[in-house]
Amino acid sequence: SLTESVEAVEADDYAYRFLTLDERLLLWAIIPAYLHPALKKDDQESKLIVLHNIDGAISGLPQSTQDELRQLFSLLSFQLGKALVAGIWTRWNQADITALQSFLVSWQESYLALLRSGYLGLHQIILGSYYGEPMSWSAIGYPGPPQLNLPESFYEAN
Repeated sequence: SLTESVEAVEADDYAYRFLTLDERLLLWAIIPAYLHPALKKDDQESKLIVLHNIDGAISGLPQSTQDELRQLFSLLSFQLGKALVAGIWTRWNQADITALQSFLVSWQESYLALLRSGYLGLHQIILGSYYGEPMSWSAIGYPGPPQLNLPESFYEAN
């Protein structure tokens, strides 16, 4: 539900460096549309990990790219902009998965290069943030990176 989504995003105590609350709510809604059926809409723990990874990834991008993403997120967070360019008339978290996927397909196949670029940018950052995590590897049959002849401490997370 919308209330649960807002509560989950607001309760997250991660120190975001880039994403605003509105942007996190937007991504919270569209992450499952990109990752369906690998990630369910109600998998809050995985969505939070993906949000954290997205924030970290964007924070490492050049300022010009960050500025472009901020413009994209602003357009999609603005009610009229969201309705006109995405065809979503409800709040993001009230849109069903089919409507969200339709919006993504329309951007992917758009004759406007700007919308295709928006789709690809979101696609790359969302999929990279999910499939870069060990939690997602088994679903795609990836056993993980090869183990080299290095001490076990080399592979432990810092």
